[in-house]
Amino acid sequence: MNNTLEGTTQQPAAPEERSFVLDDRSMAPAAVRTPGIGAWIEERTGVNSAWRAARAWPMPRYAATNVLYALGGLTLASLLFQMLSGCLLAFYYDPSAADAYNSVDYIMYQVPLGWLIRGVHHYNAGAIVLLVFAHTLRTFFYSTYKRPREITWLSGVFLLLVALGFGFTGYLLPWDQKGYWATVVSTQIADKVPVVGETISHLMKGGAALGQLTLTRFYVVHVAVLPVTIILLILVHLQQVRRHGIAPSVTKRGRAEGSSTVPWYPSWLGMVALLALGLLALLVFLSWRTHAPLEYPADPSSTDYNPRPEWYFLFLFQLLSYAPGAWEPYLIVLVPGIVIGSMIVLPFIDKGEERRPWRKPITTAIAVFYVAVIVIFTAIAW
Repeated sequence: MNNTLEGTTQQPAAPEERSFVLDDRSMAPAAVRTPGIGAWIEERTGVNSAWRAARAWPMPRYAATNVLYALGGLTLASLLFQMLSGCLLAFYYDPSAADAYNSVDYIMYQVPLGWLIRGVHHYNAGAIVLLVFAHTLRTFFYSTYKRPREITWLSGVFLLLVALGFGFTGYLLPWDQKGYWATVVSTQIADKVPVVGETISHLMKGGAALGQLTLTRFYVVHVAVLPVTIILLILVHLQQVRRHGIAPSVTKRGRAEGSSTVPWYPSWLGMVALLALGLLALLVFLSWRTHAPLEYPADPSSTDYNPRPEWYFLFLFQLLSYAPGAWEPYLIVLVPGIVIGSMIVLPFIDKGEERRPWRKPITTAIAVFYVAVIVIFTAIAW
């Protein structure tokens, strides 16, 4: 049968009635999710995502587990130890000629674990010089100073000079006999530099003789000028390493691995962390076995004291002791000038593609000669 009849109009069907069942839970207000502190920081700074991206930075497989490639990271860790221990010492140190010695004595014998903090600071100063020197030698023999890494090399050279500057300026701060008379000798050597020697000596001392102005200037350079300088150099150095990467290997094993890379975290960073913990343990042991030296208070009237510099300056003092009187002023300038100058101009002279040190006899022989002179004259003066 037809569903529609002719001459009539079909009425639309009534809409279907639907029943709704209200759940008690639908009437409850939605829970407000409170982000954790990590998510809160990430939303505003992006530090977590930045770290995730940074830790994936690739480095050659041959460098990720090689201790020689960890020298730079270990040096950075050593610098962090030095800055931390230096800040702790600064809480108690009094940079005045009248009380500097007493404040150091107080740190050593009254402040809880003061002997340990000063010992770590004292022994780590030598460790920094040794590590920067070793890192510089590694980069030289691996020819990482070549294009396009000239700035990486130059910043490393200046880092070595700043490390020596830390040792030189920190020597006077205890204001004991050793530091005082070693500084007297240093200013006398500076005074012999041709043409500008007297000006340099006066600038160092702040007057005709060592006194409060000398201590103040050395202190400011030690805790303000050099730290800012070394932080800037480290930033430049790291930026250059990040930009240009690790230099190609000079060994057969490294070349065989070719372009194989691994993330620097955790392999390389873990190795550096273990070495840093080992270094810290060694510093603690040395500080416990032999406390950092503190001699009698500085006595300008003393005439029988025989000053000796720190071990990393011994070779220069010993070398100058052999110089005839007329030649001494010129050797004071020539010896450091030749060594540092040759290091600065090296990447602009050695532009060849060859990186293997045994295939570069001239530059390798010069470097070996420098190291031999430093080691031999240090051993003689020890």
